[in-house]
Amino acid sequence: MSKKRLAHAAVAISLLAAASAAEAHHGLTQQFDVDKQVTLQGVVSKVDWINPHIYFVLDVKGATGATDKYLLETVPVAFARKAGITKAMLEGGGKPVEVIIFPGRKDAHHGFARQVKFSDGRLLQLRGDR
Repeated sequence: MSKKRLAHAAVAISLLAAASAAEAHHGLTQQFDVDKQVTLQGVVSKVDWINPHIYFVLDVKGATGATDKYLLETVPVAFARKAGITKAMLEGGGKPVEVIIFPGRKDAHHGFARQVKFSDGRLLQLRGDR
């Protein structure tokens, strides 16, 4: 891993730690079960690069072959930019990704994305505290 990538990773971890302080304000624990993690595999079909948080849709093929759409939210745009994460990176180029989420408390197809792993091995650690 290059020094530049290591520096980006260090910045990302620092920003994610800061994001934990804002958790109470945004009610993460009220909307999502932070004591559970779910791993999803699918393709990112849409990214809304907006505040207060980035939202994206993950298309996941179910056992029957039907596609389930998961609405996932993650860190604010400012945090992502400071960590060197771009909208294009999150879009994934139409290739499959693996996403670890905190599941929604009210909707099984809603979650908070903690981590995105791309088919080429790249990893976006969006939240690292749990």
